[in-house]
Amino acid sequence: MKKLPLLWRVALLTGATVGVALGLVGAVADWTLSRKLVQETDLQMASDARELALALRKTGPLSGGGLPENLENEESSVWEIDHGGTVLYRAPFLQAQDRFTRDGFRCVSSRNRTFRVLVKTQDGYRLTLGRDMRELNAILQKAEIAYLLSFPLALAVAIWGGWFLSGYALRPVQAIAAAAEKIGPHALQGRVEIPTEDPDLARLAQILNAMWERLERAFAQEARLTADASHELRTPLTILRNELEEALAKSRSRQDPGEEVFLSLLEQVRRLTTITENLLFLSYADSGQLQLRFQPLDWSGMVEEVAEDARILAGPRGLAVATSIIPNQRVDGDGELLLRLLWNLVDNAVKYSTAGGSVWITLLEDGPWLALSVANTGPTIEAEDQNAIFQRFYRARSVRGTQAAGSGLGLSLCREIVLAHGGEIRYDSPAEHWNRFTVWLQKRPPDAPDRQPSRKSGDAASSPCPMAV
Repeated sequence: MKKLPLLWRVALLTGATVGVALGLVGAVADWTLSRKLVQETDLQMASDARELALALRKTGPLSGGGLPENLENEESSVWEIDHGGTVLYRAPFLQAQDRFTRDGFRCVSSRNRTFRVLVKTQDGYRLTLGRDMRELNAILQKAEIAYLLSFPLALAVAIWGGWFLSGYALRPVQAIAAAAEKIGPHALQGRVEIPTEDPDLARLAQILNAMWERLERAFAQEARLTADASHELRTPLTILRNELEEALAKSRSRQDPGEEVFLSLLEQVRRLTTITENLLFLSYADSGQLQLRFQPLDWSGMVEEVAEDARILAGPRGLAVATSIIPNQRVDGDGELLLRLLWNLVDNAVKYSTAGGSVWITLLEDGPWLALSVANTGPTIEAEDQNAIFQRFYRARSVRGTQAAGSGLGLSLCREIVLAHGGEIRYDSPAEHWNRFTVWLQKRPPDAPDRQPSRKSGDAASSPCPMAV
């Protein structure tokens, strides 16, 4: 189950805390009000008992078993009057066995009603008074209903208040997060603004800035090391290749049996040269120094040409190359780099296809984008490898045991070229035993100027591709 955002978790926690607090306060308030009403009732009944004793002294002995009107009380009803062990009056509903022997207050249930009863000895008289508790219970019930009706409103206000206050408190954190999202591998020079109103948030921003500064230095050092190593390797590899080519030419003229050795060495030197050139290219891309010569390009024509070459490459392996390319589609980009992108994708499709399989190349419109797909039959890339296939020198487990040559840099190059053009590249498996790489590039607007200025890779368009979700 998806977790709730922190904002709502804080709001609900605030509501739960306030709800528990309101419940406890309500219970204490109800108990306090009940106790207060009972105390006031007891004081009133004690006063009524004193007034009754005073009236009895003035009236004299009771006769006839009845209660004179001047002794009746509106608040407290007289249940029994005893003088010296003789019952002078007893309420009709009170039985002889219901007599109360101890002075004090008590609650008694009678006739499905609850009464507060006072037994008190006053001026020689033992008086028993009762008071109906319905009025007191009605007051308590009204208070409880009013409290229960206001409880949901108070809870809603508490939740809204928690949501509002947590949102206000998290606003600086969200600002830091938004600034941090803009900092990426090609934009490590960015920093977050240090807030001044909160020392804790200021410390967080300082820690993040220090971390990005260390990362920027590490990335720069890595890119510089790769570029320097590539530069240093280019010259000796070039000399070695030239020497091997010259030696190979001489051995052929003399029909030297060592010709195969020279051919093998020359092939390895060419492979090392390719790796060196690729590493130099990637180091330029990492440091944002990759120079792009943008110009209008016939993207449909370039894809068609590479597809024709792919048919030649696929012939010896018995592969079928099919295409579906919409014509007259143009993009703005560096022709050399985009051709390199096409060749890498097509070469991988042919190289890693199963013998007698198929390669499918399509170019379709997708809103303001052109979607190029290169698919091939073969062992699919496992799910755990799919997030790593664009890393340098990484080879998926499904191709590690094959005889296909590769350095693990081709897809890294493709990704950097696509990103430099403001596009997106993704891998998926549309069907069993099928691999597909899709590249989205922005279509060239019809009214765009014919000449596009050169720019560095870090200045490439960065509008997000809608398909890269």
